[in-house]
Amino acid sequence: MSCDGAFLWGPAGFSGHPPARLVVEGVFVGAVTAGLVAGAAAAGVLTGFDTVGTVVGVVLALASAGYLLATNAGRVLVGAVALLGGILAWWVPGRTADAVLAARGESRTVVVTEVHVHRHEGRNHVKTSCSVRLLDGTPVPTEAWRGCRADARPGRHLTMVFDPEDAVPPTDRVLPASAAAALAGPAAASLALAALCCVAVIRSQP
Repeated sequence: MSCDGAFLWGPAGFSGHPPARLVVEGVFVGAVTAGLVAGAAAAGVLTGFDTVGTVVGVVLALASAGYLLATNAGRVLVGAVALLGGILAWWVPGRTADAVLAARGESRTVVVTEVHVHRHEGRNHVKTSCSVRLLDGTPVPTEAWRGCRADARPGRHLTMVFDPEDAVPPTDRVLPASAAAALAGPAAASLALAALCCVAVIRSQP
């Protein structure tokens, strides 16, 4: 392989099938990276620290990319690991919250207390959101968006889905049919990240 090709994709100097040692190392690095990145982001949501979980996930993805760079992995593969790991850490929290609500969420009636109009500069586009409370008067920390149309007024009843254990905030979004459906995309991205790490490790040996 040319010097440029080795720099971009890794030297991969072996002939035939890759050594078993490299395959085992690649599978291990890939599984640990994908598991830690997705796990940190999901744990952040479930513990109420979703931003922290995302940041930790991104840091872990960059740490894995740094390890691969130090082992002489191809720069294209290293960059792909960092990029996909960052996307996964950003994507998992929202899908985790959807999975929780799809699995055990309860629909409750809320009452609109205030309507907010959001105008987008430079575009003829206006959206509305509603501050709401429960029927017993308890304020809801999350605004309603999908059900809050332009004709919404204080006192109108809307429906939101709540987590009975309050691990994730309520929403009026359309939720996936099941927790498995909510997590299918992140699961596929995790497998892709693990595969990228594995290929990068295997191709890193001269």
